Amino acid sequence: MASTHIVSILIINPNSSQTMTAALKPILADLLYPGLSLQYHTGPADLAPPSVNDTTTSVLSASHTFETLLPVLSSGDGRRGEHDAYLVACFSDHPLVGMLREYTSKPVLGIFEASVMQALALGKPFGIVTTGQYWEAALTAGVQRIFGSVNMGGAFVGVQSTGLTARELHETEGNIVAERIGEATSRAVASGARTIIMGCAGMSGMEEAVRVGRNGTDIRIIDAVRSGVTVLEGLVRAQGKH
Repeated sequence: MASTHIVSILIINPNSSQTMTAALKPILADLLYPGLSLQYHTGPADLAPPSVNDTTTSVLSASHTFETLLPVLSSGDGRRGEHDAYLVACFSDHPLVGMLREYTSKPVLGIFEASVMQALALGKPFGIVTTGQYWEAALTAGVQRIFGSVNMGGAFVGVQSTGLTARELHETEGNIVAERIGEATSRAVASGARTIIMGCAGMSGMEEAVRVGRNGTDIRIIDAVRSGVTVLEGLVRAQGKH
């Protein structure tokens, strides 16, 4: 019986927060098995912004992180540059996704795209709960650019923000963070959402706050980073060329 190919995915946090990167590891631990390897890359501490909050920090995080990824992408020595796929762990229409796709033929995906694809597959109206108010318009525009429609035939009911940055999700008192996420979830559910995407990598592991905000309504919850990992592994294996 042929041995299973080990799919290696590089998870890229384009901001400079090592804390945020480290927080992803236990959340993804149950996805690991002998056929899947997850490696991590964080934006440079001295150049990348500590949190991606707007257009400027998106562009800066993409530019500076891309420079540090070049050796990983280019090396063919068997010790580096041997990843099968790349996941950009910033919930946005992040420019780094397109930059990497210009540089490698291997699958590249952002957690934004991956989670929306999984939400559509569930077949229920979905909404996004995210961080700052800036992202309400930015993510709506991202849905239109990537998927070709603002409301996707009624499937997408919109974005609700917590008013916290990605960095503040980990630095603010937990009860305040949970309350903000719950309030945003309540608004999304009231708008008709029956699937909630947690629209920030920093929200990974905060499903309980979403459950509180559903007010008894039956909903599905999507963790965008977990979506990215599972979709990318499937893409690699479906290609059948390892």
